[in-house]
Amino acid sequence: MELPDLVHAILSGNLLAARQWVADASRERLRWEQCRRPSELDEREMVVAAGIAELLAGRAGAQPPSWTTSVGPYAEPLFLDPGLADMPRTLERTKRNAPESLRKRNLFASPEFLDIR
Repeated sequence: MELPDLVHAILSGNLLAARQWVADASRERLRWEQCRRPSELDEREMVVAAGIAELLAGRAGAQPPSWTTSVGPYAEPLFLDPGLADMPRTLERTKRNAPESLRKRNLFASPEFLDIR
C-alpha cells in the first residue's frame, strides 16, 4: 500500500479504487506521520499527495508526515472530483468548503471527499 497508488487513482478519476485504498489504510491503521515522501511523483502528483496525506491524517486523528509542510500549492486549480468543473453551483460550494489541506494547495474536492465513514 503506497501513497503514489492513491494519488494515481485520484488523478485518473478512479475514486472507487481510491476509497478502497483509504479503507485498507484505515483497517491497517496506517501511521501517517511515518509515511515516506514519495520520490517518483511529478509536481502535480506531489501536491495531491501532500494534501491528501494531511487530510487523511487529520481524519485519523494523527499528525501528517513532516514532508507535507514543504509542499506548496499547485499553479492552477485542480479539481479532484471528476466532473466538478461542469457543475457551477457545486463547484462554487466546493471552492468555499473544500478541506483546508486541499484548498491551501489549490486543490478542490467536496468536504466528504474519500470519507469512508
